[in-house]
Amino acid sequence: MVESIFLNHTSLNTKDGIIIDLLKDGKEFLENFEIINRDLLLDTMFLSYRYLKCIEKIPHNFYKFVIAAYYIVSRHPQAFPVHESKKKFCKQFGIKPNSLDYSVQKILCELNFIKILDDKNYPYFIDIMSDIGFKLANDVIKGMVDKAMMKFLLYSQPVNSQILAEEMTTKLIFEMNIFPEELFRQFYDIIYESIEEYLKEYYEYLDLQQLYLI
Repeated sequence: MVESIFLNHTSLNTKDGIIIDLLKDGKEFLENFEIINRDLLLDTMFLSYRYLKCIEKIPHNFYKFVIAAYYIVSRHPQAFPVHESKKKFCKQFGIKPNSLDYSVQKILCELNFIKILDDKNYPYFIDIMSDIGFKLANDVIKGMVDKAMMKFLLYSQPVNSQILAEEMTTKLIFEMNIFPEELFRQFYDIIYESIEEYLKEYYEYLDLQQLYLI
């Protein structure tokens, strides 16, 4: 059982040395499970590496976090649909659901991941700092918001965040195929929030424009 496995690295006196050792142990640990998708192994260990570099203290049971990292990596939106129950996943790896939840939440908070739920309430995770699709989407969103604001400032064309969000979500999903269409609603919400955040940069200009229009 994973719950009873602990690592002893007292012989190593540097954090980097401990991390390297842990990553090797974690890789070997995952390879013992025939059910894993080996194409996700490097991404899982890289996520584990990033988490270890961010935290001050090494977890007593690092294997729980390796399993949590694999769970997160295996549930990228592009993997949709992933409708395996958490209970079944935990049973396969010999970990308790509450331990998985704890470890997943620690990683998400530390590395600033986004969690979304599909229409059947299954989770998917996005790394907003390094996900290529998400970065590209942000560039598209920023460009379209800038264009919309210029039209407003120069031609007094109103800016509607909801309409912009729908247009951008449609473009990103159906034209650029960055996200699966089954998650349209979820990404619409994310894009709408991003638009609202970008529009804050123009609020000063909006106020000035209102003064001139009065």
